[in-house]
Amino acid sequence: MEKQQIISRSSFTILVTFFMIGTSILITPSGLAIEAKQDAWLACLLGIAFNALNAMLYVVLGERFAGQTLVQYCETVLGKWAGKAVSLAFVLFFYLLASLMIGDLGYFVTSQIMQETPIEALQMLFILVVVLAVRSGFVVYSRAAVVFFPWLILLFLLLILPLLPKFDMRNFMPVMEFGIKPVLRGGFSFYGLQEMIVLLMFYPFVAKEKGRQISFIWGIGIGGAILLITTIGSIAVLSAELTSNQLFPAYTLAKNISIGHFLERVEGILISIWVLSIFLKIVLTFHASLLGLVQILNIQDEKPLVVPLALGMIVLSLMCYPNTIFIHDFLGKNWAPFALIFTLFLPLLLFVGSWFQKLIKVTYKQSNK
Repeated sequence: MEKQQIISRSSFTILVTFFMIGTSILITPSGLAIEAKQDAWLACLLGIAFNALNAMLYVVLGERFAGQTLVQYCETVLGKWAGKAVSLAFVLFFYLLASLMIGDLGYFVTSQIMQETPIEALQMLFILVVVLAVRSGFVVYSRAAVVFFPWLILLFLLLILPLLPKFDMRNFMPVMEFGIKPVLRGGFSFYGLQEMIVLLMFYPFVAKEKGRQISFIWGIGIGGAILLITTIGSIAVLSAELTSNQLFPAYTLAKNISIGHFLERVEGILISIWVLSIFLKIVLTFHASLLGLVQILNIQDEKPLVVPLALGMIVLSLMCYPNTIFIHDFLGKNWAPFALIFTLFLPLLLFVGSWFQKLIKVTYKQSNK
């Protein structure tokens, strides 16, 4: 990317926040309640901590290979062919993730709002907007995220504040009834749904001003706080049992808002928050896969690939997403261990490999003195 496509660290913080919320605002409370019951909020806190620790590893890699994307320093550390193989694995992971989110969007809208509408038609319309955003460029949709961010916070407050009188704190008792293991499982499941590794493809395009590293952590903190409050609200209003039995508990939570029989049926607020966040997460993830493929193949212009790869996401989403029950079970049991390969193990491999490279260079210089 060219120099004018550098964004500020505050813009990057906002992108991380939107990415953190993503699909999680709809499905996280359910997954956490299944694992940790009334301690879901503790599991959420633990998952946020896991993400923050992992982000520190990503920041170390990003700073060590300043000016390079994840794909580029795979080749720097592992060599040309091994590096390209690992890079391709990352690209395929990003592409699969974007496709699954397209499936999330289609099945949520067709099951909860527009039951008569073919899922393919909705996905085509959404993909059209994603294509327009990616073709416009990283800086353009980053600026759009900055514009949308205050509205995200306002809509979230409008969703949560009217529910405060309905909070029943007895739903959180007894604390740690089933011990620490369910909390750890829930925290790991939460961590597995974030996939922050995608953002390393864009870290070189954040202005190298003081505090760039902290912008990653701030984004995780803000996004995590929104998910934590949503989880607490779901347990406090719906109870752990009902939250765990809902596919989209946050959507059910929004239906409970009623003020004087005047302010009711405001679940559209939640839909607005979710569409904004999932749109930006899909755009970032798809753009990361596209940018990675372009760098692996040494192609100068990415734009001719945007439309065919975007259409391929619809096909892949329909293949991987037979129904909501299947994907809910898959995300709960299998996704986190699978994602761990790309979010932790391969980044650790790159970190250790870069450390050995540095050690060898230092040893070689000392031996030649």
